[in-house]
Amino acid sequence: MSKKISLADIAESLRVSKTLVSLVLNGKGDKYGINQQTQKKVLAKAKELNYIPNVLAQGFRTGKTKTIGLIVSDITNQFYSRIARRIEDYAWAQGYSVIICSSDESIEKEINRIKLLQSRKVDGLIISSSQQNADRFSQFGSANFPHVLIDRCFKNTDSPCVTVDNAAGAKMAAQHFFEQGLKDIALLSITPEHISTITERTNGFLSTLAEAKINIPAEWHLKIAFSNIENEVEQKLTELYESGNMPKAIFALNNNLTSHCLLALRKLNISIPNDIALIGFDDMLYFGFNQPSISAVSQPVEEIGERAFDLLLRQINGETITKSERFVRLPVNLIVRESSTKPQ
Repeated sequence: MSKKISLADIAESLRVSKTLVSLVLNGKGDKYGINQQTQKKVLAKAKELNYIPNVLAQGFRTGKTKTIGLIVSDITNQFYSRIARRIEDYAWAQGYSVIICSSDESIEKEINRIKLLQSRKVDGLIISSSQQNADRFSQFGSANFPHVLIDRCFKNTDSPCVTVDNAAGAKMAAQHFFEQGLKDIALLSITPEHISTITERTNGFLSTLAEAKINIPAEWHLKIAFSNIENEVEQKLTELYESGNMPKAIFALNNNLTSHCLLALRKLNISIPNDIALIGFDDMLYFGFNQPSISAVSQPVEEIGERAFDLLLRQINGETITKSERFVRLPVNLIVRESSTKPQ
C-alpha cells in the first residue's frame, strides 16, 4: 500500500514550513502575504504528489467537515434517489459532500445511522424518518444541531421540515374516481402506518369517500408490509380475485405499491382500466409510456431537495430559521392518464 501524502511531505520536498503549505492549500496564502510564485509551487507539488486533504482533521480545526448526511427509507426508490441527486447537486455547488444511508423503515437502523453520521462529524442531517415521535429531533434542536426532515414530518416539533400536501393529493384521486362513476374502491396502503405521509394520504382519501357516503370494507383496505411488498401485493389481490369480490378501482399510496399492483393485475389477466381503474401516489417516468399509461399524484421531487438543502445550509451557516419558514408544504397535482379514465 502506498504511503498517504501529508502536509509535511509537501513541505519537506519544497524546503518550506508545514504551516506555509497549510495556509496555501486552505486558500489563505494572499491573506498571510505568501508570494504568488511560492503559492503556485505548493499547489503544483500537491497535485504532483496526489495530496488528498484529511477532511476529518480539517473539521476538527475549523469546526466543519463540509459533509452532510442524508437518511432515507430506501435509496433504490426513485422518489428518494431523485431527491438525493438534487441535494447532491446543490451540495456540490456549495463545496459539500453527501453521505447517503437507507433505513429500510427500521427505527433501530435509522438511529444507528444517525449516530454513525454524527460520529463522522457531519455538519448536518437531512432525514426522511421512520420514527414514531419527534423526541430525537427535539434533542437536535436543543443542541442547535442542523437538521431538516423531508417527506415525513411530526406534530409538536420545531424541526424544519419539507413535505407535500398529501391529503390534497389523496382527495384529488378520490374525486377523480367519482367523476368516472366509480364507487367500489380499494385502498392499497403500507406499514408502518404511523408514518405521516401514509396517515395523511389515508385520512385524506377516506374522508373524501366518507363525504360522498362511501365506506371501504375492511377486506378492501389492503395493508402491505414494507419488507415484503411484491409478495404481499400479489397475494392479497389474488385472494380478492379468487373470492369474486374485486373492487372497481384501486388507489395505491406510493410508487412501489403502484408498480407491484400493476404487475399483480397483469398476472391475473385483469384489464386496466376496463376491469379495474388504478391511481398511484407519486409519479414515475415509466408511468407515462406504460400500456396503459398510469394516473398518478405527482410530487415536486426536485423542489423538495432544493428547499431541504437550503434550510440545512442556512442552519450550518448560523442563520436563524423563523417559525414561519420551518414548515414547508408543497402542492401536488394529479396527472390523469389511461389507467383511471373510463373507456370510451
